Amino acid sequence: MRMPGLFAVLTLTLVAAAALAPAVVSAQEAAPASTDPRIKFKDGERYLRDLSETFEIPRDEICLELSRYDCSKKSFRIVLGGVDPYDARVMQPLDQATLASPIAFDRVALQVCANRVAKDRADPAKALLFKPASGRPDRAWRDALTDRLYDRILRRDASVAERDRMAAFLEGVEGRTGRSARGQSEQTLLACFALASSAEAAFY
Repeated sequence: MRMPGLFAVLTLTLVAAAALAPAVVSAQEAAPASTDPRIKFKDGERYLRDLSETFEIPRDEICLELSRYDCSKKSFRIVLGGVDPYDARVMQPLDQATLASPIAFDRVALQVCANRVAKDRADPAKALLFKPASGRPDRAWRDALTDRLYDRILRRDASVAERDRMAAFLEGVEGRTGRSARGQSEQTLLACFALASSAEAAFY
């Protein structure tokens, strides 16, 4: 899935995750300890099924390399924790992630977000993430976008600190993307990518 202006913002994807990385929280904000602290990395199939439900895109359409090859079943099957006993003779998931694993994970996240934003632009009445501001994008628009993204991708509310970081990030990106509807869609894409590629989204 290609989206107009996508390659114009690819240079910003590397700073997105860093800009929105969780800061040290105060004792008042600290989340309670989990009763089951064991976490597991989502393999590519589990990750895409989660995003398929999250973004309301059919599983077989959500991520296709070259518009043909399924990201999990074909393109990045092994590096994202899958197996391929027949063609690659890989009978069980790799013990450790490869050097290509984070690159593949980020690529999948970017493609999925681009897919959803493109659908939102094509049919605004059914938009889930990208909803253009009626005027100049302001803090209220950024907070509303942040709330949609956290609710959809991480399935929780954003903290005050997280909303502030996202607002600062989007405001900074606006200087590169502009304030037009297209610029706002690119901001939405980058914000989506930052959360979809986060550690919180990658583990369960």
